[in-house]
Amino acid sequence: MSPFALRDTPRSPRAALLLLTALLLPLAPARAEPGIRILNSLRAQELAFNALTTNRDALDALVSQPLHSKVFERDARLRHTLEHPPARSVMTYLTECALPPGDAVEWTSRAGDTFVFKGQVGLCPEWAHDKPSPSCLGYVTACLLARNNAFGRRVMVSMRGEDRREPRRFNPSGAAREWSPMFLPCQSGEAGLDAECGWLGESVGTCRRGEKVTVAAGAPHPGTCTGRMGSIHGDRVLRVCEAPEGCAYHDRLADTLGNTCGGIEPSVEFTCPDSGQYSIMSAPFYRAATPGSWVAPVATSGTYPAAPFGAFTFREGAFYGNMFDSRGLTVEVLLNPDTLQPKLVDLRFKGVVHENVHACHSRDWVDGDSHLRSRICANADIGGARIHGCMAYASGPCEPGSYNPLPPRCKVSDGAIVEGDGDFEGCTDARGYGHDEPITVYLRSPCEGISPKSQSVCGLKCDYDKFPFKCEDTCALQKSPGQCLQTDACLKDPAECPSPKGK
Repeated sequence: MSPFALRDTPRSPRAALLLLTALLLPLAPARAEPGIRILNSLRAQELAFNALTTNRDALDALVSQPLHSKVFERDARLRHTLEHPPARSVMTYLTECALPPGDAVEWTSRAGDTFVFKGQVGLCPEWAHDKPSPSCLGYVTACLLARNNAFGRRVMVSMRGEDRREPRRFNPSGAAREWSPMFLPCQSGEAGLDAECGWLGESVGTCRRGEKVTVAAGAPHPGTCTGRMGSIHGDRVLRVCEAPEGCAYHDRLADTLGNTCGGIEPSVEFTCPDSGQYSIMSAPFYRAATPGSWVAPVATSGTYPAAPFGAFTFREGAFYGNMFDSRGLTVEVLLNPDTLQPKLVDLRFKGVVHENVHACHSRDWVDGDSHLRSRICANADIGGARIHGCMAYASGPCEPGSYNPLPPRCKVSDGAIVEGDGDFEGCTDARGYGHDEPITVYLRSPCEGISPKSQSVCGLKCDYDKFPFKCEDTCALQKSPGQCLQTDACLKDPAECPSPKGK
């Protein structure tokens, strides 16, 4: 029995149009991928609790004058703030976000050590010679949040957005269409293999040129229709590509929505290309299905997974607000002028450090607010005082279709300046106030955004080169991207959040 007979495959006019579009406009190569690639490794406890941006006087000083070496030398409100090591860490990222290459801020400590903080992204170039505009502060806030990593890991992210003052800021090539909508949510009733939307990049595998490779996720062995290769939860389809960043339908090596033994669990055979590598994409068969399905594919030969997916195609969510408004600060870190030791001052702290800073999550997270909190919340030890806090409010979903019952926070899911880059625009906080400078963060895999210990799972590790399989129990199996969307536990138990030592 053919697996194609197990489901209806409705094809809306939009699905046909998307397929035609994909044929006319193939997937852009990774080098043309939009956005700003930058490391995300600023610890949450440093960003939340430091003597520079968690200090009212320092914030007022920052926003009223240039981001310049002489200001840190002359202004008493800033002169000693960078004696606090977390403040120096934040200053490094703040300067990189705000100033362009070639600009820098120098500061000399009381002990005579000189530190140089260099510009990199240039989201607020005017700050080098003048006080920053509210728009500048919005982009720098979003950039700092996008680069925040509760676990202190060095993860590359792609930051996407729209700055109408400088359209190429987030899109250096200037192209009007930089990426494919295949990794964005579908807009109507698409289904099956050829719908060019709703896909998730899985991983990259390696193989020997010319050999036959079978990739399966929960399907029986194709030769015997016994056993089970890989895992699946829900109903998903697979596409195999040669390029590590995935491919459009007409460039696929193979695809499948079932297996030759008569089930819907996907299994497909293909010939290893000359490059000796391939990538796997998966999608729900019905693209409008409730989030939560996943596959954990395996391969009969070579190595899978051998590397992360080759492009930044997973939309994590968006960050927005203004962390430089001292009126929104709920707790302060003050330095003793003599000992330079930090202490906490509770202004009206109830768990979130900055009242005007927010984050929303993409639809695919099973518990998106929990994921956001595990990303932007942490435990800290300030002058012997233990505190648990978050840099921003987890405001709910950015877009429709998630488990979260809250209304979508962003009016636009793909800004008009660049088609296909998937930047959220017109975002609001829980109070309904709009924020015009969101930054949307893309990852290569949702696994990169969760705690290291949550990236592995217990199960059977098998050698599929022969049948019957040789399997053994292990708790070091790498989760597939879809499994990582099941989220972290930080929201429900703050003890699970990162500690000051990153453990």
